[in-house]
Amino acid sequence: MSFVKRLEQIDDLPSMPHTLNRVLESLDRISSSAETLEEIIRDDPVITAKILRMANSPYYGLQGEVSSIARAVVILGFEEVKNLVIGLALTGTFSEKTGFREFDARRIWIHSIGVARAGQMLAEHISGLDPDEIFTAGLLHDMGRFLLCLYFPGELRRILEASRSRGMSLSDVEESCGLSHAELGAYLAQRWNMSDTLVNTVRYHHRPASAGPDIRACSLVFLADRLCLKMKLGWSFEDEDDSVLVPRSLGLPLDVVKNTAKQLKSRQKQIEASWCSVLSG
Repeated sequence: MSFVKRLEQIDDLPSMPHTLNRVLESLDRISSSAETLEEIIRDDPVITAKILRMANSPYYGLQGEVSSIARAVVILGFEEVKNLVIGLALTGTFSEKTGFREFDARRIWIHSIGVARAGQMLAEHISGLDPDEIFTAGLLHDMGRFLLCLYFPGELRRILEASRSRGMSLSDVEESCGLSHAELGAYLAQRWNMSDTLVNTVRYHHRPASAGPDIRACSLVFLADRLCLKMKLGWSFEDEDDSVLVPRSLGLPLDVVKNTAKQLKSRQKQIEASWCSVLSG
């Protein structure tokens, strides 16, 4: 039986978080505004508390200055708060223990936050790509790892053993076994009615050359992923290849990539400390 058929038979697959759904739907409307975003956040007390905690974290250096969602929007900006809501809604979806010491849920999410930030920064240098959509793609790209841990534990143990014994990357062994975390994540993104670009970016973030019209978005998440693995921001797998290749399709100057990596590295401890605090609460 294919993994898709097996997933279709699972009754407890997570639904898209209600707050995330409302935020993404509101962005499709021309009338979307700060007031709309504030209303959505206020209807979710858990997200509200986490937004305020994050806004006052070391990452932003605003300890005690942000006491309301309205003030958070004014100080941090509409787009930043919106991205925080997306990040916090997603990280609440898979927050329990995975059952594998190799896959710590908090570390996976911190890695994904790093990929989202790196992709967002790099996208600002590439015409035709939406930095905020790339941010969301970065957050989503490794969702399939949670599905592997939770619903395919036997297969994942065999994949881990094969990766170590053969000296192959996890993604290569997954592909050879026909059970890729990228495909699993894409299945969930599609089930949640995400855009074609987001679904394809999740599916092809290890193989961007296969992404067709979304090759640049996939290449950017691929690059951001490699940068975060290189600097061990959040989750990383022992002995995994951490080389960084800049896809030609992006047309990014090397100095832009190096500067982005430098900025991310300088804020790595703040990212990890702030998000660890929020994910623990």
